[in-house]
Amino acid sequence: MSKTILFLGASPQQLAPIDYARAAGYRTVTCDNRPGNPGHRLAHASYNVSTTAMDEVLRVAERERIDAVVSFGSDVGAPTAAFVAERLGLPGNPLDGVRTLTDKGRFRALQAECGRFHPRHLTLAAGDLSDPRRVQERVRAEVGTKVIVKPVDASGAKGVRKIADPAELLPAIRAAIGFSASGRAIVETVIDQLGYQICGEGFLRDGRIAFHAFANEHFHPGIHVPVGESFPSVFDPRLIGKAVDELQFLFGQTGLRQGPFNFDLIFTPEGEVFVIEIGPRNGGNRMPEAILYGTGVDTIAATVEIALGRPVDLARRHDYLCSTYSVYSDAPGILQAVLYDPHVRRRIVDERLFLGPGDPVERFEMGSLMIGNLILTFDTYVDMIETIDRMKDHITVSLV
Repeated sequence: MSKTILFLGASPQQLAPIDYARAAGYRTVTCDNRPGNPGHRLAHASYNVSTTAMDEVLRVAERERIDAVVSFGSDVGAPTAAFVAERLGLPGNPLDGVRTLTDKGRFRALQAECGRFHPRHLTLAAGDLSDPRRVQERVRAEVGTKVIVKPVDASGAKGVRKIADPAELLPAIRAAIGFSASGRAIVETVIDQLGYQICGEGFLRDGRIAFHAFANEHFHPGIHVPVGESFPSVFDPRLIGKAVDELQFLFGQTGLRQGPFNFDLIFTPEGEVFVIEIGPRNGGNRMPEAILYGTGVDTIAATVEIALGRPVDLARRHDYLCSTYSVYSDAPGILQAVLYDPHVRRRIVDERLFLGPGDPVERFEMGSLMIGNLILTFDTYVDMIETIDRMKDHITVSLV
């Protein structure tokens, strides 16, 4: 009898593991509270259920007699996947450890308790904002004046904002709380960094990091969301090794044992490793697909197979220069066309546009508002870095 896999999330960026499972002959079930999301149409059975509604998802899992549960590319469904796996005795990670990694307040507390490098921070709920002057004073005294505000439990850069003007602090905190499922925001000191912010993917097997791929994270002026990732990272292998050791230490503290993980970190000018966050799931922006092009390692297939308790192949086949890029608009409007100059066109190996001509477009302020995503390969490292950093010179997003 075919194995049944429950996928938490059915958005355009969450189709890859569903496609893999169908091709492998598995029966697929989706939970997502957006009925129009395309993963529902691919699945053998679909449910209009939020990925954060643990008890409802558990009832679906029991009804469908699932053999595995996967939360792909989104932090918000990861605790539910761990909950369902624990309750049904399926392969997975401990719920408490997953909750620690998907709650920025808990994660910062863990770093502090373990004596690891972390920023000064303050967690706030709506009830803490009744005295705005007091909030301003607390942030200035406990965190500082150069800060970043985030929801404690959202992904895709929703509600994340660096504060340049004190007058922006309270509105930013309120906005972050609005994006938080638990109604909390965290205010952190901005840490000085050496070069690019680093992101990437890895895979755990028996509690050890069995595979990792580090990338440079690219931002454009005025955009708080990363617009691209370039593999491999520019940093010295010794620094990368130090970062791998830090990630491994944190996994030991949280008890995670298996499956994919996504991370963001920086190196300070003094050589410290600051782990910004770890997501106990595959990354967004189609990074798993980029890693497959760049290394030959199929973390999408591995995610599905390890959830079924099966062995996974994480052996590198090659090392190519590879990048992702999020096609976006600086302004709202109606999409007319996305145009590439010849320099970029010949480097695109995979183009996925989630919107087409005539679709409404919003200003790019979170990952879910991208128009589409590109995977590109390059012959030289200099060309890759310069192209991704200056991608707006190579792409025209035409609106009407």
